[in-house]
Amino acid sequence: MKLTIGARLVGGFLIVVALIAIIGMIALGGLREVASRYDQALHRYADRAVVALELEVAILDQVRAQKNYLLRGESAYLGEARKIARRVGAARTRLGAQPLEKEDRARFDRIESAIDDLDATFDIGVRSRQSAETADHLLRGKAAGIVLELDQLVARAESQAQAAQAAAAARAQRTRAVTLTLIVALGVIAIGLGVALSLSVTLPLKRLQSQITGLAANGAVPSEPATTGRDEVARIAMAFHEMVQTAALMKEMETRSRRLAALSTRVARAQEEERERIARELHDGLGQALTAIKLDVTAARRNLGGDLGDVSESLEKARRVAEESLDELRRMVFDLRPPALDHLGLVAALESYCRAFEQRFKIAVSVSADGLKSRLPFEVETALYRISQEALTNISKHAEASRCSLKLQHTRDEIALVVQDNGRGFDAAAIAEPNGSLRGIGILSMERRAEDLGGAFRIESRPGEGTAILVAVPLSTQGKA
Repeated sequence: MKLTIGARLVGGFLIVVALIAIIGMIALGGLREVASRYDQALHRYADRAVVALELEVAILDQVRAQKNYLLRGESAYLGEARKIARRVGAARTRLGAQPLEKEDRARFDRIESAIDDLDATFDIGVRSRQSAETADHLLRGKAAGIVLELDQLVARAESQAQAAQAAAAARAQRTRAVTLTLIVALGVIAIGLGVALSLSVTLPLKRLQSQITGLAANGAVPSEPATTGRDEVARIAMAFHEMVQTAALMKEMETRSRRLAALSTRVARAQEEERERIARELHDGLGQALTAIKLDVTAARRNLGGDLGDVSESLEKARRVAEESLDELRRMVFDLRPPALDHLGLVAALESYCRAFEQRFKIAVSVSADGLKSRLPFEVETALYRISQEALTNISKHAEASRCSLKLQHTRDEIALVVQDNGRGFDAAAIAEPNGSLRGIGILSMERRAEDLGGAFRIESRPGEGTAILVAVPLSTQGKA
């Protein structure tokens, strides 16, 4: 498809949202209209009923006050009757202001006429001094008619309120029916959109899944993407294809790298074995010859005595040369392959080398080992010894240090070496890059030895603050010595 999955999702979402909005507006509009009409009708009829009841109570109170005045003739009752008459007038005004239907308006007109007759009857009773019984009879008769009319007005208001409620319920029911119909239609449309979108995505994904299953089952690398196009599934398929191709290349490179590392390890072991052989031959052959020459010259000088002058001096020079050559040969043998490294282990070999280093260069060296209780693998001991040897050589040549330290720390999974001096230091950034100006053969050799064992090599230094060489070699992949 030309449209991306995102565009299809957005389009379907917008359609569903639009339909939901339409349904919501229809339902909300209908319910709002129903609620408004019902509220208006209820408010109107409730106000009418309340005002009618207030008027009814006021008329009954007025009739009671008028009756008391006619029976007792006390002015207090007359004042009360007039005060209540004002309440009646206010209630009449409020009831008349109500939006009354034609029938209710005619009833209200009859109520007003009856109230006027009631007031007129009371005035006649006051002026003509009718008997209390006659006045009371007339007043109660008039009031009964008014109360009857008001009760009918209240009953009609209640009936109209119930009718409005029924109409509102019917309208709400129709609104719910329309809303339900629209919701069903929306559901059908949404299902159709979902099926269409699902098919547009699942079919390419099934082809991609088939490729993945084949790769997982027999490791076969697919020769081409599962699908092509411009949508996300096609891009995923092409990305998967590129990833598989890259993974295959990386696997081949990793295999070659392992072979190269194994070859490098074998070469290093062969070099050390060759060093050991050369050292042994030098010691057993040339070393014994020099020792024999030294002994013979010493014996000849002793036999000749002290009267030969120049001959005795020449023999002494020859003896010293033989002795110096023998010392140099021993140092060369020690540098090629120290016997302590094979027989006593790394710590003893380093301590022996550092004592000789102190005597030769007058630089104090301390050696410490933490947690190292057993021998390390042959390759690890050899690499750490050579790195320490190269680091001390660099210190003697460049650091201008008065003391340095070698620290070994053995943990469960790795062995760490730190060689630190108090020399003049340098800018470590100068050797950070592979082509750094201070990156000599010695540093490259140390770094390569660490990397051949899968370890890490780092240099920390600042001008005037000394230098520290840090090496960490994992032990989990190394064989035991």
